Amino acid sequence: MQVRRGSLSSSTAGDRKIIYCELVQSGVDELFYKTLLGTRANEFEFKGLGSSQTLLNYAKTGLVQKGFCLIDRDFRQASNVDRLEQNNQAIKFLKVHELEYFLLNATYLSKLSNLRESVDINQEINKVLEENRIKFMADFLQFRMNEFLEQFPRITKLNNSEVPDNENDMIAYLLEKLDSNYNTVKEKVEKIKNEHIKVWKNEYDQLTLKELPSKEILKQLKHRIFNNPLKDSDLAKEIAAFMSDDGFLPPELEGYFN
Repeated sequence: MQVRRGSLSSSTAGDRKIIYCELVQSGVDELFYKTLLGTRANEFEFKGLGSSQTLLNYAKTGLVQKGFCLIDRDFRQASNVDRLEQNNQAIKFLKVHELEYFLLNATYLSKLSNLRESVDINQEINKVLEENRIKFMADFLQFRMNEFLEQFPRITKLNNSEVPDNENDMIAYLLEKLDSNYNTVKEKVEKIKNEHIKVWKNEYDQLTLKELPSKEILKQLKHRIFNNPLKDSDLAKEIAAFMSDDGFLPPELEGYFN
């Protein structure tokens, strides 16, 4: 998709769409988006808030009125992404694991001046993936387990009609409900052991680069392909500038900046 060019917009902060993004010390997200959009960046106000979970929690407060929270997808399942987005218009997930995926573009990385001579960028990316296979798979499986157990059964408040007449009966009733909930959790754990773990492992083996931890991949890749690795913020600005000069908007970002 072509990035639209043109003169600076006369938009004021009052009528800009606000995009809340991750806030890390290097400011990669905000810098990348602003550089990528060029003059169109004036149509938006970018605000870094914190981690993906911080953004998700903020979106749920109802305080986001003119814009949305653009959140890393991480290892979330498509069904969970769809559910969260459909239930809250302030929530939008990236179509990739995290923003650093866009910095793993071999075409643009090869244009940087401090690249090591004769280095094969795609080959080095594949080496990073192979060397980190077990670690990344562990992260993926842990994420899936936590997703599956997220709906931990809690003991709900008793209705008036459920409250026993005496103290001992009341305590016994609550403990009975606790046992029931514990059994539900045990059943879920057994399902993970006997069914889901194999399915999730196979699912991991089908993941592509954009679905893997790009931040960690980039961190290791930089030391493989550069003589003097750039800071993430400088690298983000350089890559985004190349894309902007080419009028190129990654297809995974289409629809966010309309």
